[in-house]
Amino acid sequence: MYEKLRHRVDRLFENAPNTKRAYELKEEFLANLTDKYDDLISEGKTEEEAINIAIAGVGDVDGIINELKEKNSNFDYEKLQKERKKSAIIFAGAIALYIIGAAVEELCHEIFQLGEGIGDVLMLIIFAVATFSLIYSIVSKPKSRYEKVDDSMVEEFKEWRVNKDNEKEIKKSIKSIVWCAVFVLYFIVSFSFDNWYISWVIFIIGIAIDRIVSLTFELRK
Repeated sequence: MYEKLRHRVDRLFENAPNTKRAYELKEEFLANLTDKYDDLISEGKTEEEAINIAIAGVGDVDGIINELKEKNSNFDYEKLQKERKKSAIIFAGAIALYIIGAAVEELCHEIFQLGEGIGDVLMLIIFAVATFSLIYSIVSKPKSRYEKVDDSMVEEFKEWRVNKDNEKEIKKSIKSIVWCAVFVLYFIVSFSFDNWYISWVIFIIGIAIDRIVSLTFELRK
């Protein structure tokens, strides 16, 4: 009977574009329909009744298929590459500023023999600029919110998809902030205590925190 349910889903998506996103969408629908079917069977419905009721609650699949077709035909690869390049430049520039800030602090102390604290202040200012650029790049990305028009499976899926995309952005943002903190801490500790031989352990701690963030998001699902 599950095969019959899959056949019905295949028919619903027969006009969908041949893309990975469309395939994932179909599999997600099938999984949700299977759960709904099992619930209806446990309530005493016949197999045919359970399938018909589950399918009837799907909603307007054509609308989301047309959306997939439109996104596939209007996909702007060049724009995506530009956005990725911009993010990479900002991140690389911030890392460069962290290195420059640490170098300035050392130059002020060792080469120019400036007053105590001036090098530290300059370093913190440069670090602040680097951190601000990273945080601005993260928070300036628009977040989406979807309002359901009914309780159909299509509407539930659209809401789930938007929430999932937002969750990915939040996860990415948290990881970026973590690694910013790791770099800042690394340079501050290394230059302040001149313990380069051991301060690299901070990066090991950063990897551990990165994995904890990933695991936390996985456990929330």
